[in-house]
Amino acid sequence: MLGHDAVARAMVDHGVDTVFAVLGDGNLFIGENLAREHGVNLIGATHEANAVLMAQGWAKATGRLGVATVTHGPGLTNTITALVEGVKNETPILVVAGDTPVEHEQHLQNLDQHALVTATGAGFQPVRNAETIAEDVSTAVRRALVEHRPIVVNVPLNIEWDEVDYQPRPTLTAPAVRLAPDPDQLEAAMGIVASAVRPVIVAGRGAVKSGARESLVRLGDALGAPLSVSLLATGLFKGEPFDLGIHGTLSHSVAAETLAAADCLIVFGAGLNYFTTGNQMMLEGKRVVHVELEPTHIDRYVNVDVGVVGDASVVAEAMIEMLSAAEHTPSGFRTSDLENKLREFDPTAAFDDKSYDGAVDPRTLTRRLDRGLPQQRQVVIDGGRFMFDALTLSVPQPQDFFTSHAFGSIGLGTATAIGVAVARPDRPTVFCVGDGGLMLGGLAELSTAVHLGLDLIVVVYNDHCYGAEHIQLVAKGLDPSASLHDWPDLCAVAKSMGFNTAKIDSLEDIDDAMQVVENRTLGVPVLIEAAIDPDVVSTIYQQLG
Repeated sequence: MLGHDAVARAMVDHGVDTVFAVLGDGNLFIGENLAREHGVNLIGATHEANAVLMAQGWAKATGRLGVATVTHGPGLTNTITALVEGVKNETPILVVAGDTPVEHEQHLQNLDQHALVTATGAGFQPVRNAETIAEDVSTAVRRALVEHRPIVVNVPLNIEWDEVDYQPRPTLTAPAVRLAPDPDQLEAAMGIVASAVRPVIVAGRGAVKSGARESLVRLGDALGAPLSVSLLATGLFKGEPFDLGIHGTLSHSVAAETLAAADCLIVFGAGLNYFTTGNQMMLEGKRVVHVELEPTHIDRYVNVDVGVVGDASVVAEAMIEMLSAAEHTPSGFRTSDLENKLREFDPTAAFDDKSYDGAVDPRTLTRRLDRGLPQQRQVVIDGGRFMFDALTLSVPQPQDFFTSHAFGSIGLGTATAIGVAVARPDRPTVFCVGDGGLMLGGLAELSTAVHLGLDLIVVVYNDHCYGAEHIQLVAKGLDPSASLHDWPDLCAVAKSMGFNTAKIDSLEDIDDAMQVVENRTLGVPVLIEAAIDPDVVSTIYQQLG
């Protein structure tokens, strides 16, 4: 077979059945062969970055390797931000990139692709020659799964037309790790945990992946510890009477008061970054035990008192056994007063609504969306000032919650949402985005959502500006006009592409918009454009500022 056929065959041999693509000279025949010869679901994006982001959303939603393919030169340079996002998200993605022919140095699209990829933090795997195609693709798949980052397979165009004696490689899967803790680390941790007077358990996405919920609930019972989560574990402890919700800058008032009083945090699989720790202020006066499967994640952002390397579920069970053997008495931190406060907490009473005819308060909008949108949903949130409200939307379980701002960029969410929707078509995908983020990176991909017939519900928080920049200019007494934008009618644009649409200009419009969602035709995406005032700022954002 020819080299480009061998690349396609090697991908399929490793279980690849969905590929997000923008085709060009360097990958055209690889993509064509994937679809024609192997029946792979080849999904065309309008931009290379979006192809990689779709693969990322798909990978997050399925727990499998995401795959994208792009051409050489500008096709690859267009992926830079998406690659960095994937690196920071630790998402296994295979990016099959063409490269200009080795002998054609004056090719217009010639570029040092190795240097480019390395600068993003992604891995680079060259196809050395036609005979090593199967081996090199196999190595790239293994690296993506083990290194938890995008790996770019670099395929020079000239070898795609060489004859190949193809020899398949064994199928690879990510190794399952259920690591038991080191006894000395566990003993040191338990010295802190068992002596805590006001302990709190914090669970992150690592705890979600290990299936540790029930173990952590029982550990909380044994310690008398309230339960909290990082953003990426949203909803993990839903229904538990002492669920504090999010630990960090998005903590609600009852949770913030309780967390401030804690003297010990037992953290399972959560990155203690700026947002999770409230710029480390939420760690003050507390001893911290950090349980992580990946050793390099401990002390990555903050110094902790004890680090325990191990699987969250395994470590939690070991702690429960040790507490039981010692006949440990739970702390008194779980009080009936706290239980009542958590049960009676009403997020809508935590602020004064500032809606008026022409714009709705984004906080009120989010609370109404939370109630009105389909409850069995998956939620994707783009980056931007609006996200400090939208991130509080609830989901049935943490695996239904996705973000696209590990790199702090806006505009990466539309493609991520499409990847999520393709991966899990059995439920609606709710995608929240600011007007700037949609215009920057996602407007063209609305046509892709229509073409694919996705059950996608897009909610645009539209303040006709770059909101974060607007509020900084206002805060310094400067003219904010540089941050303002006269966008087109986003509903009209979306409708022209095939969306059903609804506009929200006042609180009375929200119910009508929810009716459009409820009566939607499956296979026809919906876009809701909600007008918000750039001067109405989330309470959370005010605290950060």
